[in-house]
Amino acid sequence: MNPQKRSLRIYLLLILVWIFVCLWQILEHSHTRQKARETFLDRARDISSSISVVIRSMSRFGFVSEDRLEASLGELVQSKELIGVALLNASGKVVASAGEKIEIPAGQLPGKKDAWRSDSVTITNIVDLGVNTLDGRTSSALPIIMERFPPPPPPEDGATTRTWRSTRTRHTDGERSRSPRPFRRPPWLSKKEYDDLLEKRGLHGFVLKMAADAYRTECSRDLWLRMIVMIVALFAALGIGAAWRSFERSENLRIRLVKATEMNKHLKELNLAAAGLAHETRNPLNLVRGQAQIILRNPAIQGEIRNQALRIVEEVDRITNRLSQFIDYSKPTTPRPVPVKLSDVIHDVERALSSDMEEKAIRFILKGPDLTIEADEALLRQALFNLVLNAIQAVERDGLIEFLIEEPYQGETRISVRDNGTGINPEHREDVFRPYFTTRKGGTGLGLAIVQRIVQAHKWEIEHKPADDKGTIFIIFGIKILRA
Repeated sequence: MNPQKRSLRIYLLLILVWIFVCLWQILEHSHTRQKARETFLDRARDISSSISVVIRSMSRFGFVSEDRLEASLGELVQSKELIGVALLNASGKVVASAGEKIEIPAGQLPGKKDAWRSDSVTITNIVDLGVNTLDGRTSSALPIIMERFPPPPPPEDGATTRTWRSTRTRHTDGERSRSPRPFRRPPWLSKKEYDDLLEKRGLHGFVLKMAADAYRTECSRDLWLRMIVMIVALFAALGIGAAWRSFERSENLRIRLVKATEMNKHLKELNLAAAGLAHETRNPLNLVRGQAQIILRNPAIQGEIRNQALRIVEEVDRITNRLSQFIDYSKPTTPRPVPVKLSDVIHDVERALSSDMEEKAIRFILKGPDLTIEADEALLRQALFNLVLNAIQAVERDGLIEFLIEEPYQGETRISVRDNGTGINPEHREDVFRPYFTTRKGGTGLGLAIVQRIVQAHKWEIEHKPADDKGTIFIIFGIKILRA
């Protein structure tokens, strides 16, 4: 499978898993809210049942005292759950209330069974007050809320009094122990009077206003928990995605490292073969050069033949020089550090290139203290030789090459080789140490590459930068000092 397609599938799977977790948490939160809502409504039913019991217990012949009822309801309202109670007649008017005032639309009962607001819930008609909770029978009349009880009319004769008393006795003997009196029309009220009272003061329902703090708190706590789960799932998905990407990168790097190792091994074999070929080629070239020199020694050889022999010697020297540089570059650089007096090595390089500097009338200046460093003397001499040779080729006639050995600092020093030549073009600054890169006609492009290899083999560092006025400065730093 293509690695890109595989990664895309992994990331898509992580996104789908996170979306599934989010949907799951949203569904669970909805169930929690529904459960909390049902629990809240069950509690409202319990309070409504308590209110209905209070109303029934205060009933006398179907009448309930408003003062006593509101006093009892006031005790219920003192709890943190119940905010207010409003008892309504058939037309929706309040006949008794307690606690906070509940706004009821004029001339009608509230349309909804429960109305949820941000801080409270209004609940209507939870319990049918016409049902007797003990025997389950429905009374023929509803309780009437009165400011005071209507007194019975005075009896016209003894017979009427006896009839009313006998009726009362009939209702209070054996049945009193079994069930409370149902809401019935009192015998001293006519049906019309009773119906008028029932319409104006009859209890057809009641409205509760309850605090929703507990419900809101539970829902909010559950929502925060669900959100935390979703955030944790998101970070987990991101972490797994990052881990997969890191694994994929490490796997790609491992594969590339294996390929690079194989390529490096192959290049080393090619390098050794090329170095051997260059070495074997240099010997026949020396033979050709020797034959050409024999021709030049013969005084009888003049004219064009002598010129051709000179050209053969020059061309062989040029090719031999390139082969020697290639062999030097292909050799494994393993330094053998010994104490080296830095000024002696620099003067040796100056003497070796003195003829080239005299040809261009170049001034050579050495500044700085005489230090003893730790280095491979032959490799250091070769590196400095290539730097000075590169400077000689860069400067014009009457140029300047300056060596600067800096004062010791924390047991190390730096060597700077500065020239006032043409300098390096900005677009070529990144390529000066690259093998076979050269801007000089006839150059091999290996001199600075060899310098960099020698510096790196000593665990030093090298950099170059433009000089303040003209030319280039090569700086070798990180050189360990043994003696100052």
